[in-house]
Amino acid sequence: MPRRSRWMHLVAGVVAGVTLGVFLKLCLKTSSRTSIQACPEAGKLYVDPDPLSIIGLRPEETVENSNRTLVFVGVMTAEQYLESRARAVYDTWAQDLPGRIAFFSSEVSRAPGLPLVPLRFVDDSYPPQKKSFLMLLYMYEKYGDRFEWFMRADDDVYVRGDKLGEFLRSVDSRKPQFIGQAGRGTAAERDALALEYNENFCMGGPGVLISRETLRRVAPHVKYCLKHLYTTHEDVELGRCVAKFAGVSCTWSYDVSLQSDVGC
Repeated sequence: MPRRSRWMHLVAGVVAGVTLGVFLKLCLKTSSRTSIQACPEAGKLYVDPDPLSIIGLRPEETVENSNRTLVFVGVMTAEQYLESRARAVYDTWAQDLPGRIAFFSSEVSRAPGLPLVPLRFVDDSYPPQKKSFLMLLYMYEKYGDRFEWFMRADDDVYVRGDKLGEFLRSVDSRKPQFIGQAGRGTAAERDALALEYNENFCMGGPGVLISRETLRRVAPHVKYCLKHLYTTHEDVELGRCVAKFAGVSCTWSYDVSLQSDVGC
């Protein structure tokens, strides 16, 4: 082969190699959690799992014809707890619920065999205000008309499904209800929490129950509430958002029965 032709082939090979290298560098980014992350354009090909199939709910099931649509429980968890706390919850008390359950975690979370919702644009940082509020928005958009009650729970709580069902059937979900262990913080925290003298919040630890009507009023304003946080306390900010847009505070009269029968 003439020398000129060999040089032309060599130059063409170098140009092709450089072009391919630049493309791969731009389109494939390494991540601390995954070895390769595709270009944003490739992300458009991703299809969200069907919300009903995630929780095993048939399209024809409604609050009128199913005994497992009384309550939807959203459990906030993190990637590092999926195979420990979340798995334990799912294998124990989740099986006795008069409803359905799903676990809400960061966008990169994966856990085969669990009803998991990896929330887009959410990480596992603490405090989990964004995770909590976007979980409520997901509940409303995907399941708002399919359950009477919605529960926000942590992954280290234990719920007695029989007692929970008995309790919820005695309360009208058509009215705005916000039920849990009411609190106002310690005396030293009062000013920092920015609560009015007549305001409280449902403490997140034992779990929080929200009626369908409360969720309907609050969910459309989730993004507003996220932009107007006064503190780093997720449960305080949820209570503030509920008070503003649903017009109710945590129901003091239910705090003892909820704590003793549902959470521990």
